[in-house]
Amino acid sequence: MIDRKISPLVNDISKIDFLSPETWTLRNGAKVWGIKAGTQDLVKIDFMFNAGSWFQASNLVAGLTNAYMNQGSKNYSAQQIAEAFDFRGAYLQLSADQQHGYVSILTLNKYFDEILKVTADVIKHPTFPAKEVKTQIAKKKQWFIVENSKVKMLAQKKFSQVLFGENHPYGNTNTASDYDKLTREQLVQFHAENYRLSECKILIAGNYSDEMKEQLEFYFGEEGGLAARETFASFPIVPAKEQAHFVDKDDALQSAIRIGKLVVNRDHPDFHGLNILSTILGGYFGSRLMTNIREDKGYTYGIGSAIFTFPHASYFAIVTEVGTEVCSDALTEIYFEIEKLQNDLVGDDELDVVKNYLLGEMLRSIDGVFAMSGSFHTLLEAGLDFSHYRDFVTAITKITPEEIMQLAQKYLNKEELFQVVAGKRQ
Repeated sequence: MIDRKISPLVNDISKIDFLSPETWTLRNGAKVWGIKAGTQDLVKIDFMFNAGSWFQASNLVAGLTNAYMNQGSKNYSAQQIAEAFDFRGAYLQLSADQQHGYVSILTLNKYFDEILKVTADVIKHPTFPAKEVKTQIAKKKQWFIVENSKVKMLAQKKFSQVLFGENHPYGNTNTASDYDKLTREQLVQFHAENYRLSECKILIAGNYSDEMKEQLEFYFGEEGGLAARETFASFPIVPAKEQAHFVDKDDALQSAIRIGKLVVNRDHPDFHGLNILSTILGGYFGSRLMTNIREDKGYTYGIGSAIFTFPHASYFAIVTEVGTEVCSDALTEIYFEIEKLQNDLVGDDELDVVKNYLLGEMLRSIDGVFAMSGSFHTLLEAGLDFSHYRDFVTAITKITPEEIMQLAQKYLNKEELFQVVAGKRQ
């Protein structure tokens, strides 16, 4: 019998094992990474193309090109594409960000060939039917109008422009009128120029077989079409000259706050320590910002800080929404918590909690083959491998309160932080 009066042993996490992916190249040059694990006959594939907003000539084109690829292809209608996945219990997801356009599928092994066949047609031969595209654009415009009436969206949009400049792909400059200017021909052209199989990065995870690797070669290894680009366009980052910005919304009941700055990328020696610092400040439920501004003051339901990474830049941000009447007080408390980290050493007990939290989150992020695939996906975007996470584990276990204070003094100077507030002026 188990003695319920005796608590189970707690073991420290000192080492985390990562499953290194196998790699191979399709005959057209497309790179494939495979994480083979699990006992269920189930696989997930992510196709990653250099087809984000970085490569578009007009607003919205990259995102909507990706979103409407499943509205019809050379051999399948939108309904047939949907039915092909639904009937087999498979899953298709289309998404795009500033750098990449993604096509992701999840399917049982026994339906792999059928699903891959349809997916290949969606990726290689989308037709962008005029009627369907027009209807979807109208829906997207209405959604955009509703979302951009919210203070959190107004603040984030302005914050992106403040950090990167209005002419940078990472600066969000979309407007409702952009939807009216969009044409089907723009989507067709963007797809033809940017969904290049030779540039595609493919990540397959699950209990896949050699036969499935051959099927991947058959559908996506074909040669021809546009070759991989040797160089990519570059855009200068032009931050705003002023540090504080306000977006006025007269009928707002809450004010959205964004505070932050550009910081180092994942490959910089300070990145891991800065990530730990951000966690202490606002990266988990017991963080200093949550304890002060939510638990003690009751100014918000939630507040957090994090480092947001892109292939060409990274930034640190504090994010929250508070009542308009307490916005000024909330800002005061945020800077108070930052100054404490710059002037006072973090206690050993608090640091142990944060270290255990981060190590636990790391274990959770690789719990299962698909979770591990998602974690590797993040590294793949940055051109890194699992050694990046191994270094993070080492940094977590070895970082000291003195190093955390030095990082706070180096990266969190109030004079260098940009502040954006969207809401009603008081």
